[in-house]
Amino acid sequence: MARSANLDFFAAESDQRAVLDFLFSSTDARVFESYSEPDAELREFTSTDELAAAYPVGTDLHGNGHAILLQLWSPTVMRDLCIRRFKLDPAHCNGHTFRHSIEGGGLMQLYFGGVCDRVVTASHFGHQSQVRAKAWEVDDGVNWEGLKTLSNRIQYHIRKRLAAGKAGSMPVLPAALVLARAGYALKSATQTPWAYELEPESSS
Repeated sequence: MARSANLDFFAAESDQRAVLDFLFSSTDARVFESYSEPDAELREFTSTDELAAAYPVGTDLHGNGHAILLQLWSPTVMRDLCIRRFKLDPAHCNGHTFRHSIEGGGLMQLYFGGVCDRVVTASHFGHQSQVRAKAWEVDDGVNWEGLKTLSNRIQYHIRKRLAAGKAGSMPVLPAALVLARAGYALKSATQTPWAYELEPESSS
């Protein structure tokens, strides 16, 4: 079944680790940070533990749903791996002069939210559509059927294998569900004035 190019879901630490474990063990996706630290190379992560040593997996320190910003590159989707160095103005960047980013129309984005106070902020998986990538002239070298196949696999795993509940149309993964049932709010961001409501448990 074809899926949308985007999937939002709720995940706490063990949930996010489960998503990462699937990517590393069961797909050919390579996991990169979206942007490097200033004056540093772009980091690629090859295991969940390696990524967790760099980022506070499961915790959204600022409560904005963008605690960890990752880009997924697959050799079956994109012909070229393109990492670009760009300049920073040291006068406005604490003396830093450059950063790196990864580019391409066939990249997949994985943005983790997590726990902030008594809120679980939403996480996000998504990617460009072929129409939008073509409009922005970033569609060269992308295997769109390969992207659809891999995206569907990842979304199916989150929706059907990992999810333990739903809030609206959004899957809620097991650790996040435990927190929600304990009174944590499910929100896009902590400042969002409203929260998603859990669907009632099935009586079957």
